[in-house]
Amino acid sequence: MEENDYQAYFSSAARLMRPNAIRALSKYVNRTDVISFAGGYPSAETFPIDEIGEITARLIRDHGPSVLQYGLTRGTEEFRQYLKESLPAILGPVEIDQLQITTGSQQGLDTVCRILIDPGDVAFLELPSYIGAMSCINNLGAEMVGVRLQEDGIDMDHLREQIVETKRAGKRAKLIYTVPNFQNPAGVTMSIAKRQELLKIASENDLLIIEDDPYGDIHFYEEHINNPDRPPELLPIRYYDETGDKTGRVIYLGSFSKVLVPGIRTGFVVAPAALARKLEYAKEAADVCCSILDQSIANAACRQGLVRDRLPKIRKFYRNRCNAMLDTLGENATPKTHWIKPDGGLFVWVELDKQIDAADLLKQTVENGVVFVPGQPFFVNGEGANTLRLAFSKETPENIVEGVRRICQSL
Repeated sequence: MEENDYQAYFSSAARLMRPNAIRALSKYVNRTDVISFAGGYPSAETFPIDEIGEITARLIRDHGPSVLQYGLTRGTEEFRQYLKESLPAILGPVEIDQLQITTGSQQGLDTVCRILIDPGDVAFLELPSYIGAMSCINNLGAEMVGVRLQEDGIDMDHLREQIVETKRAGKRAKLIYTVPNFQNPAGVTMSIAKRQELLKIASENDLLIIEDDPYGDIHFYEEHINNPDRPPELLPIRYYDETGDKTGRVIYLGSFSKVLVPGIRTGFVVAPAALARKLEYAKEAADVCCSILDQSIANAACRQGLVRDRLPKIRKFYRNRCNAMLDTLGENATPKTHWIKPDGGLFVWVELDKQIDAADLLKQTVENGVVFVPGQPFFVNGEGANTLRLAFSKETPENIVEGVRRICQSL
């Protein structure tokens, strides 16, 4: 049978599915003849390979039958207990029945969306927003409504306007999705005042907040860079919910992919207990449980300080690469090219002259051995044709300088 012959068999959800613009470029990631600014892949130079090898060998030697077995859908007791003890420093009080371990934070995002969204519901997303979130929400048949970003995060006035318009149209709004720290893709950081205001808006309009926070520990603030603890301006939105008038409206997504290694695929969700139970049921149907070995590696690495102790080094590592990209843009970009200087994370967001289509530019730079992600797929309203995202995480400073020069030459 040909591909078209299967159309009648596809579910309505399957018919909504579209390819991910970032994953479509992943074929270039490991090619040595291509400089890739496409995927937000952590650099392998930051991986504690020897330490993880020792942890893995010890776990299998001493606990092989248990770490190689099936486990609880919620996650191992030991790992969840560690999170319960460590997370309150940034999230406020956390109970063990609020925790769900996931196969990376992407699974957490997908599972959260599946238990909350019905076809026709409205979800508010930033303009631009993370493509992975857009895929999860789109696949469930929801309507995605974009909200403008400003230098200090979501434009709250525009959010209120969009909420009013949604209600006026008789539609059911369910949630707001946000990446408050070094937003993917734009790199902006939400101010403390706006984090608190977003909670107020969610409460007033009976909305939930999905807070995606994979980059919060990778900041470049010089005065805090050697302190493993987060500075106050990067405390998650949930912190203000749990330490103030508790509303239970924030669902927090965390990940170890950027601060340990992505290959162990270990993330977590912190949600109100009633939602966490539904997450457990949904995950049980998806994959029964996460890898017990992966969770045990993450738990051991955290408990022996491997993650916390390495944060200053990781921050300096990515700051150097970010500076190489920013400096080269400053020296080579055209006068009508603008970019956002991030205070952390893995990305630089670039806006070109309005007459330039970044997708057309990509066709030229691919021939010149450089790839990036055009910005339009990050916009739920179809804008952003003249924007692009550059990831500085994977390449060496030398390759970053050369790759940015080639892009600027194409411009």
